[in-house]
Amino acid sequence: MGNGVIYVNDRMVPADGLHLSALDRGFSLGDGVFETLRVVGGSPFRLGDHYARLHRSAAAVGLAVPFGLEEMRSVVSAVLSANDLRDALVRITLSRGVPEERGLLPPASPAQSFVVQAHAFVGYPEERYQKGSRVVIATVRRNETSPLSYIKSCSYLDSVLARMEAHRRGGDEALLLNTSGWVACGTSSNLFLAFQGSLVTPSLDCGVLDGVTRRTVLDLARGLQVECVERRISLDELRSAEEAFLTNCAIGVMPVVAVDNHPIGQGAPGPLCRKIRSAYTRLLHNDVRPLEGCAAPRHE
Repeated sequence: MGNGVIYVNDRMVPADGLHLSALDRGFSLGDGVFETLRVVGGSPFRLGDHYARLHRSAAAVGLAVPFGLEEMRSVVSAVLSANDLRDALVRITLSRGVPEERGLLPPASPAQSFVVQAHAFVGYPEERYQKGSRVVIATVRRNETSPLSYIKSCSYLDSVLARMEAHRRGGDEALLLNTSGWVACGTSSNLFLAFQGSLVTPSLDCGVLDGVTRRTVLDLARGLQVECVERRISLDELRSAEEAFLTNCAIGVMPVVAVDNHPIGQGAPGPLCRKIRSAYTRLLHNDVRPLEGCAAPRHE
């Protein structure tokens, strides 16, 4: 991950150089927000949606996104071009930067740091989608009363701890319950369940991040005349689901076949999941806007 070129503030620089201060609040306090998005064939998928969510996250913590959408598109294009990437994951990070004084209270006019990086998208082998994932219920809880549950902040330690727990217990992913005991989400994914041909997903008030892929799947499913319900889900309901799958921009639509070694449905990816995944894959490769004619930032 250290090779290549990244965008830092107003210039393109080698990724393995020293470009941010160790005093940056994004590093010292997790004081920042970010977005991760998929690029297919040189084109970003749902960049506008990711940009809008970055704006919401930034506003929630008192930060300002330094670019408009088209300027952001230009920066993303330049990073992809500089790294000769057409299939990639792009991460956009905005932090409060280096403070003039130490402490928790941020400065009135922060010197923000802004970074855009891209890495080749490797993805998961098709066998994983055919076999499905096995998840565990983490002991870590999702705090539905915290504003951090509803924005993509750089403070991700709860998810890190839950994913470490899943790894120790032989799971591919961890699911988090919220503090009231309702099913919330994965460490970096949204959850969907199938009951008698309908899709059910935890409502946002359960402490769920408003995932771009989550929204896309809901729109796709409704377009396929599949009933979609957003509501609270109990652990017993999760275990009794006919099908389950996870979504995010990296995994797309990933079937879940077992929770804590308890099989979901027949213990294999189900027909509704396969139908939604097929529709999502088609959209992913067709609903993109080419990045052409964009001015590149200057290089060092």
